Amino acid sequence: MAFDDNKFLKGTSGEVFINNTQLLEINKINIKLTGSFEDFSPCGDYATHHVYQGYDGEGTLEGARINTMIDADLIEAYQNGIMPEYKIYSNLTNPSTGATEKYMATGVQFTEITPADWESKNLVKRSMPFTFSGIKVLSTID
Repeated sequence: MAFDDNKFLKGTSGEVFINNTQLLEINKINIKLTGSFEDFSPCGDYATHHVYQGYDGEGTLEGARINTMIDADLIEAYQNGIMPEYKIYSNLTNPSTGATEKYMATGVQFTEITPADWESKNLVKRSMPFTFSGIKVLSTID
């Protein structure tokens, strides 16, 4: 079997959208599901079993800061308690095959806002951690 360098996925061919707006300034996305398991030790069995109870969804968007984006909306939401609804779409395409994996995180809540964080002679960057309650696989790469 020959090793094919073109099969490697590269983040450069990825896209990120919040709702239906593409975020061109984002250069890193992380979406993670963490399973929640309860330990169970039945009588007569020396093993500890792990019973699935659900999952937590969390992630982070990172990139350059080119505008206020959703900061003003989130500051208002944090102050009045009415949180906006967001969906995050992640698309990653293999340019050599055209195959794309797509995921949509729903029920997104941004858990941290940093409206000002900059210093002279440095590119202003942003990190936006979030949680989510649902995720859908829209397409996969075989």
